[in-house]
Amino acid sequence: MKKIIFIMVITVAFTSCKTSSLYSGGYQQQNQTQTVLSGSNFNVLGSFTGTATEKIMTGNITNKEGVISQAKAKMLKEAKAAGIELNGSRALINVSIDLIETKKRISATMTAEIIEFK
Repeated sequence: MKKIIFIMVITVAFTSCKTSSLYSGGYQQQNQTQTVLSGSNFNVLGSFTGTATEKIMTGNITNKEGVISQAKAKMLKEAKAAGIELNGSRALINVSIDLIETKKRISATMTAEIIEFK
C-alpha cells in the first residue's frame, strides 16, 4: 500500500510542473527581420483602397475573414491596375481595416500604402 501511495505522489509531483501552453514566449518578431528607417531609404508608391460587401448567412462564422480577404484582393487589384505590384523590396504599410456589420450585411474596407525600399 505504501508503494502505491509513493508512486502516486511521485507521479502527481512530476506531472503538475508541466505547462500545457504552446506559447513560446516573447513579443519580438519571430523572423528577426529589422527595418531601419532612420533616413529616407524608401519611396511611397501610392495609397490604395479595396472594399467588399457580403450578406451574412446564419450559422456561418467565416464571413469576416472572407470579406477581409476579398477587400485585400480588390485593393491589390487596384494597385496592379495602377502599375504597382508587391514584389521584391515593396511592402504594405499603414494597413487599416474598417468593418461595418449590420444584421444582414458585412462590409470591409482595407486601406494601405505601398512603399519601395531603395
